[in-house]
Amino acid sequence: MLIITFLQIGNVELNVVNEKGEAIGYCAYEVYKDTTKVLGGYCDENGNIKISNLNYGSYKMKIEFLGYETKVISFNLDRENLKLGKIQLNQKGIILKEQRVVAQPPTITYEAGKRVIRPSENISTLGGTALDVLRNTPGINVDNNDNIEIRGSSNITLLINNRPTNLEISDALKQIPANQIDRIEIITNPSARYEAEGNIIINIILKTTKEEGRNYSLNGRIGTYDNYGLNLLYGISINKTKISILTNYNKFSFNTNNQIKRIFSSETLITNGDFIRWNNPYGLRLNLDYGSFSFEGSLNHWGFGMSSNATTNGSNYYKTNFDFKVGGINSSVYFGYNKNFINAGIYWTIRTSNEFSQTINKDQNDNIIYGFKNMEIGPSSTTRFNFDYDNKTIAFGYLLTYNNSNDNVIYYNYQNGFVPYDSFSYNFYRITNALYFTYNKNFNRLNSQIGLRFERTDRNISNFKKQYNDFFPSLNLSYKISQFDEIYLNYSRRIEHPRPWLLEPNEFKLDQYTKRIGNPNLNPEYSHSFEIGFQNSLINIYGYYRKSENVIEQIVSYKDSFLINYPENVGFSEFFGSEFSTNYRKGSFLDFLGSINLYKMKLYSNLIKESFSYDIKLSLRILLFQISGVYNAPRKTSQGEIKENYYFDLGLRFPYKNVIFVFNFSDVFKTFSFNTENYNFNFYQYQNMTRKWPLIQFVLIYNFQDFRKLNKHKIREESEDMEGF
Repeated sequence: MLIITFLQIGNVELNVVNEKGEAIGYCAYEVYKDTTKVLGGYCDENGNIKISNLNYGSYKMKIEFLGYETKVISFNLDRENLKLGKIQLNQKGIILKEQRVVAQPPTITYEAGKRVIRPSENISTLGGTALDVLRNTPGINVDNNDNIEIRGSSNITLLINNRPTNLEISDALKQIPANQIDRIEIITNPSARYEAEGNIIINIILKTTKEEGRNYSLNGRIGTYDNYGLNLLYGISINKTKISILTNYNKFSFNTNNQIKRIFSSETLITNGDFIRWNNPYGLRLNLDYGSFSFEGSLNHWGFGMSSNATTNGSNYYKTNFDFKVGGINSSVYFGYNKNFINAGIYWTIRTSNEFSQTINKDQNDNIIYGFKNMEIGPSSTTRFNFDYDNKTIAFGYLLTYNNSNDNVIYYNYQNGFVPYDSFSYNFYRITNALYFTYNKNFNRLNSQIGLRFERTDRNISNFKKQYNDFFPSLNLSYKISQFDEIYLNYSRRIEHPRPWLLEPNEFKLDQYTKRIGNPNLNPEYSHSFEIGFQNSLINIYGYYRKSENVIEQIVSYKDSFLINYPENVGFSEFFGSEFSTNYRKGSFLDFLGSINLYKMKLYSNLIKESFSYDIKLSLRILLFQISGVYNAPRKTSQGEIKENYYFDLGLRFPYKNVIFVFNFSDVFKTFSFNTENYNFNFYQYQNMTRKWPLIQFVLIYNFQDFRKLNKHKIREESEDMEGF
């Protein structure tokens, strides 16, 4: 007799809250069958725990979070969907001298179609910026000019607290200290719910207060080569009111030695000199939550600069002093409402910009033989209104976005002093009206979502007008093979609008040999992205393919004694890649993260150009010691090649009571060098850039939490275990 038994499986849902019914995000949980651990994980930011495809039977679950008593519950899974409702954790006193840190999530996790990075778990980036965090993240490339690529695409949308910034991505990331970041979410294939701009979305969530009472964190750092900063986070929570204040003052510097060889026409020039790049962010951010209403306001200074002193030999000899500064005020205001299935908000941000650039060349006798200066002033602003409805099955919404900028530019030549010789101004705006719809459906082990987005875009720069009506479909499928193993398949169509500076219909002189010219007739770049993957608690494997049309490339040509940089829609490209990563943690003793990303690009323009490359990233933490390494293989560009580069960073962490001392040593073995080649039929350029060394930084972090006026009495620390299950 043949007997076939079908195991019955079901799903469990619950929500973890405090005594006031407020969600507790990122608490840790473990599920046990008798005395055997079946699974474990972390709840999401809203305190939700969703367990799929669990075999029928009786279980116990342990839930814990810093500052709360450990909770153990029992449940019997005897139906397809078991909803346990709200599970309350009770706060306990924390004596700082005795506190035990629990429920710390891993540095990187993979949750619901996005990669989540928690910088506080990475010792080597504690004193850095958001850009430093991404530099050490699997699958992300940051070159020596701070340009970011993810899976071969620089079409990236940056969100801060789910809202866009009007700064350039690298500039914005350099303004955010790593210690003020709660988490970074990287969405590699966004659904139709998200704005269609950007093949990939980076969403930075800043820290706010979550607990009843007061808490604050003070972070100070000092390092070699003019690196220093001070950051403060203060939060207070009373009943329904939560207030968080973040303020900071920072100086980040990047010092290098540069060597450049240029050959064009009959000239050969070799330039050697020191180069300094810095940014100086400081400001204030306020978050206020009251029940279903929220407010966020910020007032920040953003600043970025470059300077160099170099000597050029060859066909000509001259000494160059170059100075570039840009900065201003960046402020924003947001009002939001979120209750039941409704989310609505209005957001406004404005940025002022004052840009100064000056180049002076001198001969051997220090006589000025050439001088050029330009000044650019102009504000830019963004206004957004959104309305969203989401009942977990059906979601739809509307988004209005209005981007506007004005620039006024003045050029100066040196004639016994700087004299203005030319000027221009331009106005740019882009208005987008968007509607979207998504539908979610679960079929036992299979979860599915389909979506469609429509965007109407009107663009105008100096009376060069364009209009676009586009549809953006998406499909997201995931299948639970077992309790720990899952495969998924995603598709989306995305867009990349040209940046305003690429559209400026004027010449912009960079130095006596180089000009930049914009192209107001550029069209957006459209992409079709596919992704397939497998993930469990230990490994993640991805395969991805992207086809892009109207690819925008910077073309370099030689004309009238100048190297001319200008953008064009050059054709279409295909991008194939695979990524493998593993994340292993053994309690607080060991944390290992490793990844390899392999990719191939084909660009179809006048000629077919192919490039294969890969990168490897490793990080190992043993107790208080961490070492991380990055290797980037050589890769082709549209007009040249970026050579291989690699480096290792060292971090040490020394906790004492409620103070943490951190020591960071970047490029500890002095191996980093950034080398590029660019060439065409009538010019050649080679550049070598090496960092000044040693790159050492000391960080001091002081944390204080007072959840229940702890000075009144001492409550012993509790530690639950699973004995007796």
